[in-house]
Amino acid sequence: MKAKRHYEKWSLEEAKTFLDFYLANITRKDYSVVIDSYAKQVERTNDAIVFRVKEVVSILTNAEKGLKREKWTTEFIQAVDDKLNEGSISKNKMLMLFE
Repeated sequence: MKAKRHYEKWSLEEAKTFLDFYLANITRKDYSVVIDSYAKQVERTNDAIVFRVKEVVSILTNAEKGLKREKWTTEFIQAVDDKLNEGSISKNKMLMLFE
C-alpha cells in the first residue's frame, strides 16, 4: 500500500525541511532509521525518501552519481543551492553525508 502522500509533489519548503532533517540526523543514527523516521513523519514511502537522497547526490555530482539530470526537480535543485549558499556545510561534506 502506498503512503498517503506518495504521488504528491514536493514543495520547496518540504525539500528544505528534508535536507535539514537528514543532515541533522544522519551522523547520529543509522541510514535506514533516518529514512524510515522521515518517511513516517511526512507520510511518504521509504522509496520516495531514498529517491530524494539519490536526487541530492546527483545534484551535488552534476549527474555523475545518483539519478539522471532529467529526474531532478526544481524544488530540490533550489533547496540544495540554498543549503550550500548558507555556508553552514560544504559541498564535499554534504556529498559525503548523502552517499
